[in-house]
Amino acid sequence: MPAYSSKFSKKTYNQDQHIATLCIKTKGRQKLREMEEVLVNMPTVCEAIGLEQVPDFTTMCKAMKRLRNKVLIVLLYLSACVLPASSKASIDSTGFDKRHSSRYYVKRCKMKLGSMKTTFIVDTDTLAIIAVHATVTRKHDSKIILPLVQKALKSFRITVLPADKGYDDKLVRDELRRLGIRPLIKHREFKPIDKANNKRMKSEDYHQRSMSETVNSMLKRKYDDTLHTKSYWNQCKEIMLMAVVHNIERKMSYFCFICVRISTKAKFFILMSLSLSIFTAFFSNQPSLKTLFPGVFPYFLLTCLTNLIISCISFTCPSLKGRAGSYDT
Repeated sequence: MPAYSSKFSKKTYNQDQHIATLCIKTKGRQKLREMEEVLVNMPTVCEAIGLEQVPDFTTMCKAMKRLRNKVLIVLLYLSACVLPASSKASIDSTGFDKRHSSRYYVKRCKMKLGSMKTTFIVDTDTLAIIAVHATVTRKHDSKIILPLVQKALKSFRITVLPADKGYDDKLVRDELRRLGIRPLIKHREFKPIDKANNKRMKSEDYHQRSMSETVNSMLKRKYDDTLHTKSYWNQCKEIMLMAVVHNIERKMSYFCFICVRISTKAKFFILMSLSLSIFTAFFSNQPSLKTLFPGVFPYFLLTCLTNLIISCISFTCPSLKGRAGSYDT
């Protein structure tokens, strides 16, 4: 990516600084007019970005208008590829409001403002967004899935793709199988054979589709469910920035915290060996884990001890296995 968008640029701010500023705006749920005051009160952040002076809100507005979509596509790829890919993805669509004023004003002026239909392909293990599609038309889901999957396959490997009944189409299933993807799409039940096909589908695999709904909820709760830009292309860029910031946050949470998922049904001996190895490393003064995670290691040690006790109870008392289920820490 070139440092400046044009050779005639004033070279006061480069593109990296503009993108970092827009990501901070997305993360803080701020508007462009508010970002100038926010950056004034954040001298440490400005120093880290390399800003010698705070840009005016009109500068950030023009920078967003000049920002190319292919730059955001590359950023989305780079932010998603740093997480360990599982080759298991899910697809779902959601809507973002496009209103710029209060509902009372819209109702008083008898205005009709639609929503931006946005479709995400999400990695079900890391919840990273790997592909985005946005449209203002009422395009059917079955017409969106194939181009979006083909775009995602250029950078990521997908072997399983669960989706809801909105994507039910024989041509979609056949094309996904031709691409080497196992489609987990429920059939609309018009005939007994449709019910039989739905019964053959494993619920554990199909219900990974809920990870897409989880990501949709995360985006709207963390960054807002309303698009504040006015033009269509700027609204697409705003959605892409949400996806990029979401992937960066997923990367930070993945590498900064140790997430252990232990099931008490069939992993007792694995948990026992893991906990014993952790205790051995701790009491033998081996500094590998303690120096790698100095602040997280005590909590990890406590987590292993707690899960070890729970697993011992569940293993010795079979009647508690069904109640214990699995534990997320």
